[in-house]
Amino acid sequence: MADPAEVLPLLVVVVLLMTASGQHPDRMTVHFDGDRQVTQVEEVLVVGGGRATIPAEASSNGTVYVVGGEFRVRGEFDGDVTQLAGNVSVADGGGIAGEFQTVAGNASIAPGAAIGSRSRVQFVQREASPVADWGFLAVQALGLAIVGALLTRRRPELLRNVGDSIVHHSVVSTVVGAFTGATALALFVFMAFTLILIPVSLFGMAVGLLSVGYSSLAYGYLVGQRLPIDQQDLSAGVGTAAFVVGLDLLGRVPLLGAVAQFLLVVTGLGAVLITYYGFREFEPALSRGAD
Repeated sequence: MADPAEVLPLLVVVVLLMTASGQHPDRMTVHFDGDRQVTQVEEVLVVGGGRATIPAEASSNGTVYVVGGEFRVRGEFDGDVTQLAGNVSVADGGGIAGEFQTVAGNASIAPGAAIGSRSRVQFVQREASPVADWGFLAVQALGLAIVGALLTRRRPELLRNVGDSIVHHSVVSTVVGAFTGATALALFVFMAFTLILIPVSLFGMAVGLLSVGYSSLAYGYLVGQRLPIDQQDLSAGVGTAAFVVGLDLLGRVPLLGAVAQFLLVVTGLGAVLITYYGFREFEPALSRGAD
């Protein structure tokens, strides 16, 4: 079975490539698991896992994308093959009449195989620049600091409600954040496997990332309250920038840093959710019962 976390991004790439080339994603067939003998490709076949084979004596045409698993050609394939991952093999007597393009993965071409044209995309890996690394972090911190300051100036109660839940209801926030994050991630991945719901899956992931960013503003608000700055919006902006930089530095600490980073993120996410993005104060059920 294909690993969803590895296949999902490549499926998105395939959909983009198909759209750019004028092909319709609804005509795409995806093979994820098992051993399949391919005697006819409707239009586009995506091999995401398992094994798909063009048998000897068979002749098929179409377009094939390989993003996982194994694609074997024993007969004749009259079309193009693009390999983004996985394995491709062409046996003696077999052939690919179109272009065989390899981006990544392993390819095995027998000496007696016929390939129309073959190309390989070469990537030049550059070492990470410390200047670019810190520059990106500075831009990220500055952007969130501005948003945090503006939001505090206009609607300070939003970040205050989220911050109160982080401080006073941390256990509930952590449980809700961890459960929601894990459930949503699994749901989005399996929605992506339906292909037609890939846009919905990407939208859901974007909302999740924005929610995590929103929680950073609440953390910044809390940090800002402890700074010797009288102006509330300015202190929230400075606090947000300090939190973003501190969270990044925390992630550079081996093992324990990643654990602490994870707990901060899920707690913040949970606090955002249980307060409806700060529009409502969180009130535990026991407190409501006591009233």
